[in-house]
Amino acid sequence: MADSGKIAGNKSFDFSVVEIFHHEISNKVPFTGRTACYKPGTCYPYNMHYGLEFGIVLNGAMDMRFPGLKIHLSAGNVWFCGMWEPHGAVVGRLPCEQAHLIIWPPALACLRFDEAAQFNWLAPFTVPPVHRPQTNATTRPAMIDLGVKIRDCLKNKGEQIWLRMFLLEAIILASRQWSGPLPLNQVSAGQAAQFNQVLRYFFDNHGKITTSEAAGMCRMNRHAFSRTFQNFMGLPFADFALRYRLSSAASCLRQTSESIKSIALFWGFTDTSHFDRLFSRYYACAPYEYRHHATATDDPPEIRQCLSAKRKMNWPK
Repeated sequence: MADSGKIAGNKSFDFSVVEIFHHEISNKVPFTGRTACYKPGTCYPYNMHYGLEFGIVLNGAMDMRFPGLKIHLSAGNVWFCGMWEPHGAVVGRLPCEQAHLIIWPPALACLRFDEAAQFNWLAPFTVPPVHRPQTNATTRPAMIDLGVKIRDCLKNKGEQIWLRMFLLEAIILASRQWSGPLPLNQVSAGQAAQFNQVLRYFFDNHGKITTSEAAGMCRMNRHAFSRTFQNFMGLPFADFALRYRLSSAASCLRQTSESIKSIALFWGFTDTSHFDRLFSRYYACAPYEYRHHATATDDPPEIRQCLSAKRKMNWPK
């Protein structure tokens, strides 16, 4: 990681107090975010969410925390968080201004440009936190400029296309001269095109595709496909599919009055008992409890806390 802030162990991270947050992102609104200036000593509660997260420190400094890891970030430094990855942050002795985006994962999973077919847009979010790309003395000023554009766009409720453009530029800038454990060309152009085809089919069909079917679309055996897909996306295909289907079902519970049975069947669960069992395992509450909490809360729609503090999470680490 090039010229990042200081990295240190963080054994004080307590996974049992991680909170689930939901952000209203979708194919129609793939990006949401927040910008603020935090007072010294402000502590972000440890949380996790379906959306990818990208942030830029504009002024001051903060410590970004992951299980077993603490990264000190100053002005012009960035952070990346993967899907359902526990993380938190603490502001130091000086105020800290930052801007961050929450990203609908398919917005990057299906992204490909022919002139740079091997560029893996998800890699910065899926490699281990200690190896993620970072700015250096040369790129930090340009990253701050991008952060200001993102901040102003969010404040003015800017169009999604502008947020997309600023985000892609920021990822490219942070990845310049990056030499992480998963090089950007590890997945070949042909494999990237095949995975994009699988992902488009996957999202068009509400995640209803098995690992064997996906492997067949790529003309690969199941084992080779699973290994390569995990390098490409950061988690096994079966886990990726289940998390997507559960997250989408949770959105339906919040946003519609459809019956739980209808939602379960639509998102590929064999019956309501199967859906209830999986949902309770990962969200630590039954679907009807989740719906009741989501509809009763007064939190703003762009970032809604789904579970109370200090309730133990069961999502796989």
